[in-house]
Amino acid sequence: MTLRRRLLGAVAVSACAISLAVPALAGAATPKAGEKTFQQTYPLASKLCASVVAGTEGKHLKRFATQILVDCTTLQTAFTAAQSTVLAARTTLTAQITADRAVVTTACPTPKDAAVLCLQTRSQENKAIAALRAQRLLAVRHYYKTVEANRAAFWHAIRALPGEGHAHADQPIPVEKV
Repeated sequence: MTLRRRLLGAVAVSACAISLAVPALAGAATPKAGEKTFQQTYPLASKLCASVVAGTEGKHLKRFATQILVDCTTLQTAFTAAQSTVLAARTTLTAQITADRAVVTTACPTPKDAAVLCLQTRSQENKAIAALRAQRLLAVRHYYKTVEANRAAFWHAIRALPGEGHAHADQPIPVEKV
């Protein structure tokens, strides 16, 4: 086998490994609930709202500018409230989970410690951690339901305006894999 063939083989193997690794890395960088901005969450709605605020909306929308601004404000306010709620819940619950894990680590310094106190502590804390994780999951689901309901209501209001039944809406909000 020549040096050239070996190099081509190495390049092919490297390219294959990179193509398999990149999707895994991309999945790790997926934003969690509440981490996207208003513009990232509602790209088309935010553009419409920005154009109405700037006064650059189309002629057919000028007469509805006041109603669109009210709908935009409602969407923005509801998004900010949902985002604040889920971020606060995640921060609080994650801190409590970390504290419960620290209690287990303190009571069971070695991984296979079978002392009665260790077993009791681990059992109690694992139940508490499971309950906290369930609360965190509930908060995330509530966030996504709220954000999606607000998106649907906003676009329903826009499409109800005369001549706007064809308006392109934002895509449904994808739910984070928890």
